[in-house]
This record gives sequence, structure tokens and C-alpha cells, in this order.
Amino acid sequence: ILILALIPLLILIINVVKYHVDVPFWDQWNFVPLLGKSYEEGVTWQDLWGQHNEHRLFFPRLIMLGLAHASRYNIVWELAVITILAAAIFSLLWHQFHKATRALGYPGFPWVVPIFALLVFTLGQAENWLWGWQLQIFLNVLAVAAGLVLLANPEFRWAKFWLALGFGILATYSFANGLLFWPLGFLAITLVPPNNKRQKVLALSAWAASTAVVFTSYLFRFRYDSPSGKPWTHFLHQLGEYVQYVLKYLGRPVINYEGYALAVGSAGLLLFGAFFYFLFRHKRGEARAVLPFFLCGLYSIGCGLLTGIGRVGFGSAQAMSGRYVPFSSLIWVSNFAFLFVLSREIRARMRTRPGRIL
Repeated sequence: ILILALIPLLILIINVVKYHVDVPFWDQWNFVPLLGKSYEEGVTWQDLWGQHNEHRLFFPRLIMLGLAHASRYNIVWELAVITILAAAIFSLLWHQFHKATRALGYPGFPWVVPIFALLVFTLGQAENWLWGWQLQIFLNVLAVAAGLVLLANPEFRWAKFWLALGFGILATYSFANGLLFWPLGFLAITLVPPNNKRQKVLALSAWAASTAVVFTSYLFRFRYDSPSGKPWTHFLHQLGEYVQYVLKYLGRPVINYEGYALAVGSAGLLLFGAFFYFLFRHKRGEARAVLPFFLCGLYSIGCGLLTGIGRVGFGSAQAMSGRYVPFSSLIWVSNFAFLFVLSREIRARMRTRPGRIL
């Protein structure tokens, strides 16, 4: 099973090596003037802080500048970092699920890990693997997943709290979806609070203050210009199209056909809701062990809702873009994690061997 889990990564590396092209593409050309300025007069805070669409790409710009200077702007270096970030995301999910299965008393290697690998390394997001600009997306997803894992830890530690806060800042200033991390962090602290009441109050207060500072700084002189050319309130007048956008967005990691993605996204959302109800209503002990996966699933749904607001002006078909797969795949990682827990519970209750096998 371990070898099976590594096959998608091997296939990905082979394809990136085979199909990469060392030429800037699309939004990367907006980066070229900044790169030139870094050689001639140096970059300013505003150069790094300024908006790109809805995003403040402070950390991705720093990384891309460093890679460009080290490689004489060889795009392959960015693609290598993207692959490393994806491998780190997979390793984090694997490690966390291994911890969860041990906490739940499930022996053996979990069969869902190869499915995690398929979701993380899928070639269905070819745009992300071959376009160095997408470094920002993987940086965001890794930072969010790491932060949620730290906050949802059963034992509260201030060191983990501050580290998670740092990951939140990294996520937010890598991609706009990172703003969703802050309310999810608040939820994590509420669900897994410190044992000491005073520490709980301090943790929630510090998180609320940090959230206020981050949101204020992010929205300071923010330009509300939708890339579609439609007003930000456009989704309110196209609610049917907006709902389709979100469902296709969530179904896209599994299938790349628009009509089927709508149905698969609906099924994935229903599964997530059903597993949430089962675990938190009947299995509170198990729920705490898999809480990071639940929070990652909520992040995936939140990304769909947030992206739909800014992009539904292009039509719901735009949700089929492969660039969003790292976000939307998290709900499927959560669903398979919950499915594993459910299957082990059912298997334990089955008295007959054929039933357990089934």
C-alpha cells in the first residue's frame, strides 16, 4: 500500500520533466517587471504588498524572486518547489491520519492513503503542475492544513498556537482564500479548548485580536475589482448559477466533465454533511481524532463559496478550471477519512467473516 501511495507522485514527476516549458506564461508576465526592478533599483514594500486580482501575494513574490535570482529565472525551479509543496501536503495528511487511526485504536496501514495521493497528485490539475505561478496555491493549502492540524491537537500548547497563527499569516498573504483560515481557527479552539478556563479565554482573545489585525491590514485600500468585470454582488442576482458553480467546484477533483461534476459535487457535499452528523452526534471521541480533516473539508467548501462570489460572472463552467483542485480536493480527503472510520466501525460490529470483508 505504501508503494501504491507513491506511484502517483512518481507519475507526476515523470510528466513534469517531460512536458515542462521554460517560458513565463499568462500572469507570470506581470511578475517580469518586478523581477527587472529587483535587479535595477530594488523592490519596495508596495511592490510585494500590492494586489493581484483579489490576492496579496507577499510570500509567493518573495519566493519567486529568490528562485528567479538563484536560477536566472528558470521556470523549472518553480515547478520543482510546487512538487515539493504538494509532497509536503500529502505527507502532512498521511501523518495526521496515521495519528488519528492510532488514537482510535485501528491497527494496520490505512487503505485510504493511496487515495489521498491520487487526490493530491492528480494530473487533472495539469495547469498547476506546469505553471510556476501556481506556487501560491500550494503554499496556501500547505499553510492552512498545517495550521488546522496544530490548532485541532487534543493537547493545547501555546507554542503550537503561535505557530498556527504564523501559518495563518503565511496562508492569507499567499492567496485570498487564506482569510477563511481565521474563522476556522476560532472554531478549532472552541471545539478543542485548553483545559484551563483562563487559557481558553486568552487563546480566544488572542486569536480574535490577530484576526482583526489581519483582516484590517488585508482590506486596507483594497480594490474591489472583480476579474469578470461584474460587480461583487452579481452572485446575489444569479443564485442558481452560483450554486452550480460551487457544486461543480467541489466535484471537479473527481471528474472533469461539467454535468457529472455537478452531480459528484452534490454527492460529496451530502456525504460530508452525513459524516459530520454521524461523528459529532454519535461518536464524539472519534470526531476529535479526525477534527483536522473536518476543518479541512470546511475550508474546501468555504473556498468554493468565496471563489464563486468573484468568478461566477464568468459562468459556472469556470469552476471546472484545474487550478482550484488543491482547494476542492480537501473535502474528498475528508470524506475518505470519515469513510475509513465508518468502515472500521461497521467491520468491528460484524460477527461473520463475509460481512467484515464486505
